[in-house]
Amino acid sequence: MQPGMLPDDMEPTPGELLKSSGDVIEKNWMFCPISGSLLILDTAGGMARSELAIFERPLSDLDDTMNVVTHADMPDYHRRYNLEPLIKSRQQLEFEALLKQRVRATVEEPCPKCQAPILEYYTMQLRSADEGQTVFYECRKCDYRYSTNN
Repeated sequence: MQPGMLPDDMEPTPGELLKSSGDVIEKNWMFCPISGSLLILDTAGGMARSELAIFERPLSDLDDTMNVVTHADMPDYHRRYNLEPLIKSRQQLEFEALLKQRVRATVEEPCPKCQAPILEYYTMQLRSADEGQTVFYECRKCDYRYSTNN
């Protein structure tokens, strides 16, 4: 028996993976029989794997059960793989333009990177209430950012 595989008497056959009762379809093949977690379909590797238990099942076992179709648009794809698009959306461009128009407090302190004489700053309470605020500095000229805890 391979690691993570169920003993023969516990392993469901492909016919048992999908049972139809009228309009109700049990999708037992989608879940790990050990942990109950959703199986991740690796179409390139030809396996359905559980992330919680060491369990995998060949996708060929699922051929006679049901076709799985997923739909993803580009924002879904970017979120899933943590990608930044090469071409920004109009909404993103408008948001960035709005950020550049913002007015923040300034301080006469040289930028550590480009030595510009003025920095913008803002504060946020990131730690507990009995501790000081965090001050975020940003250079208008080179966009260098850093923070200090007060």
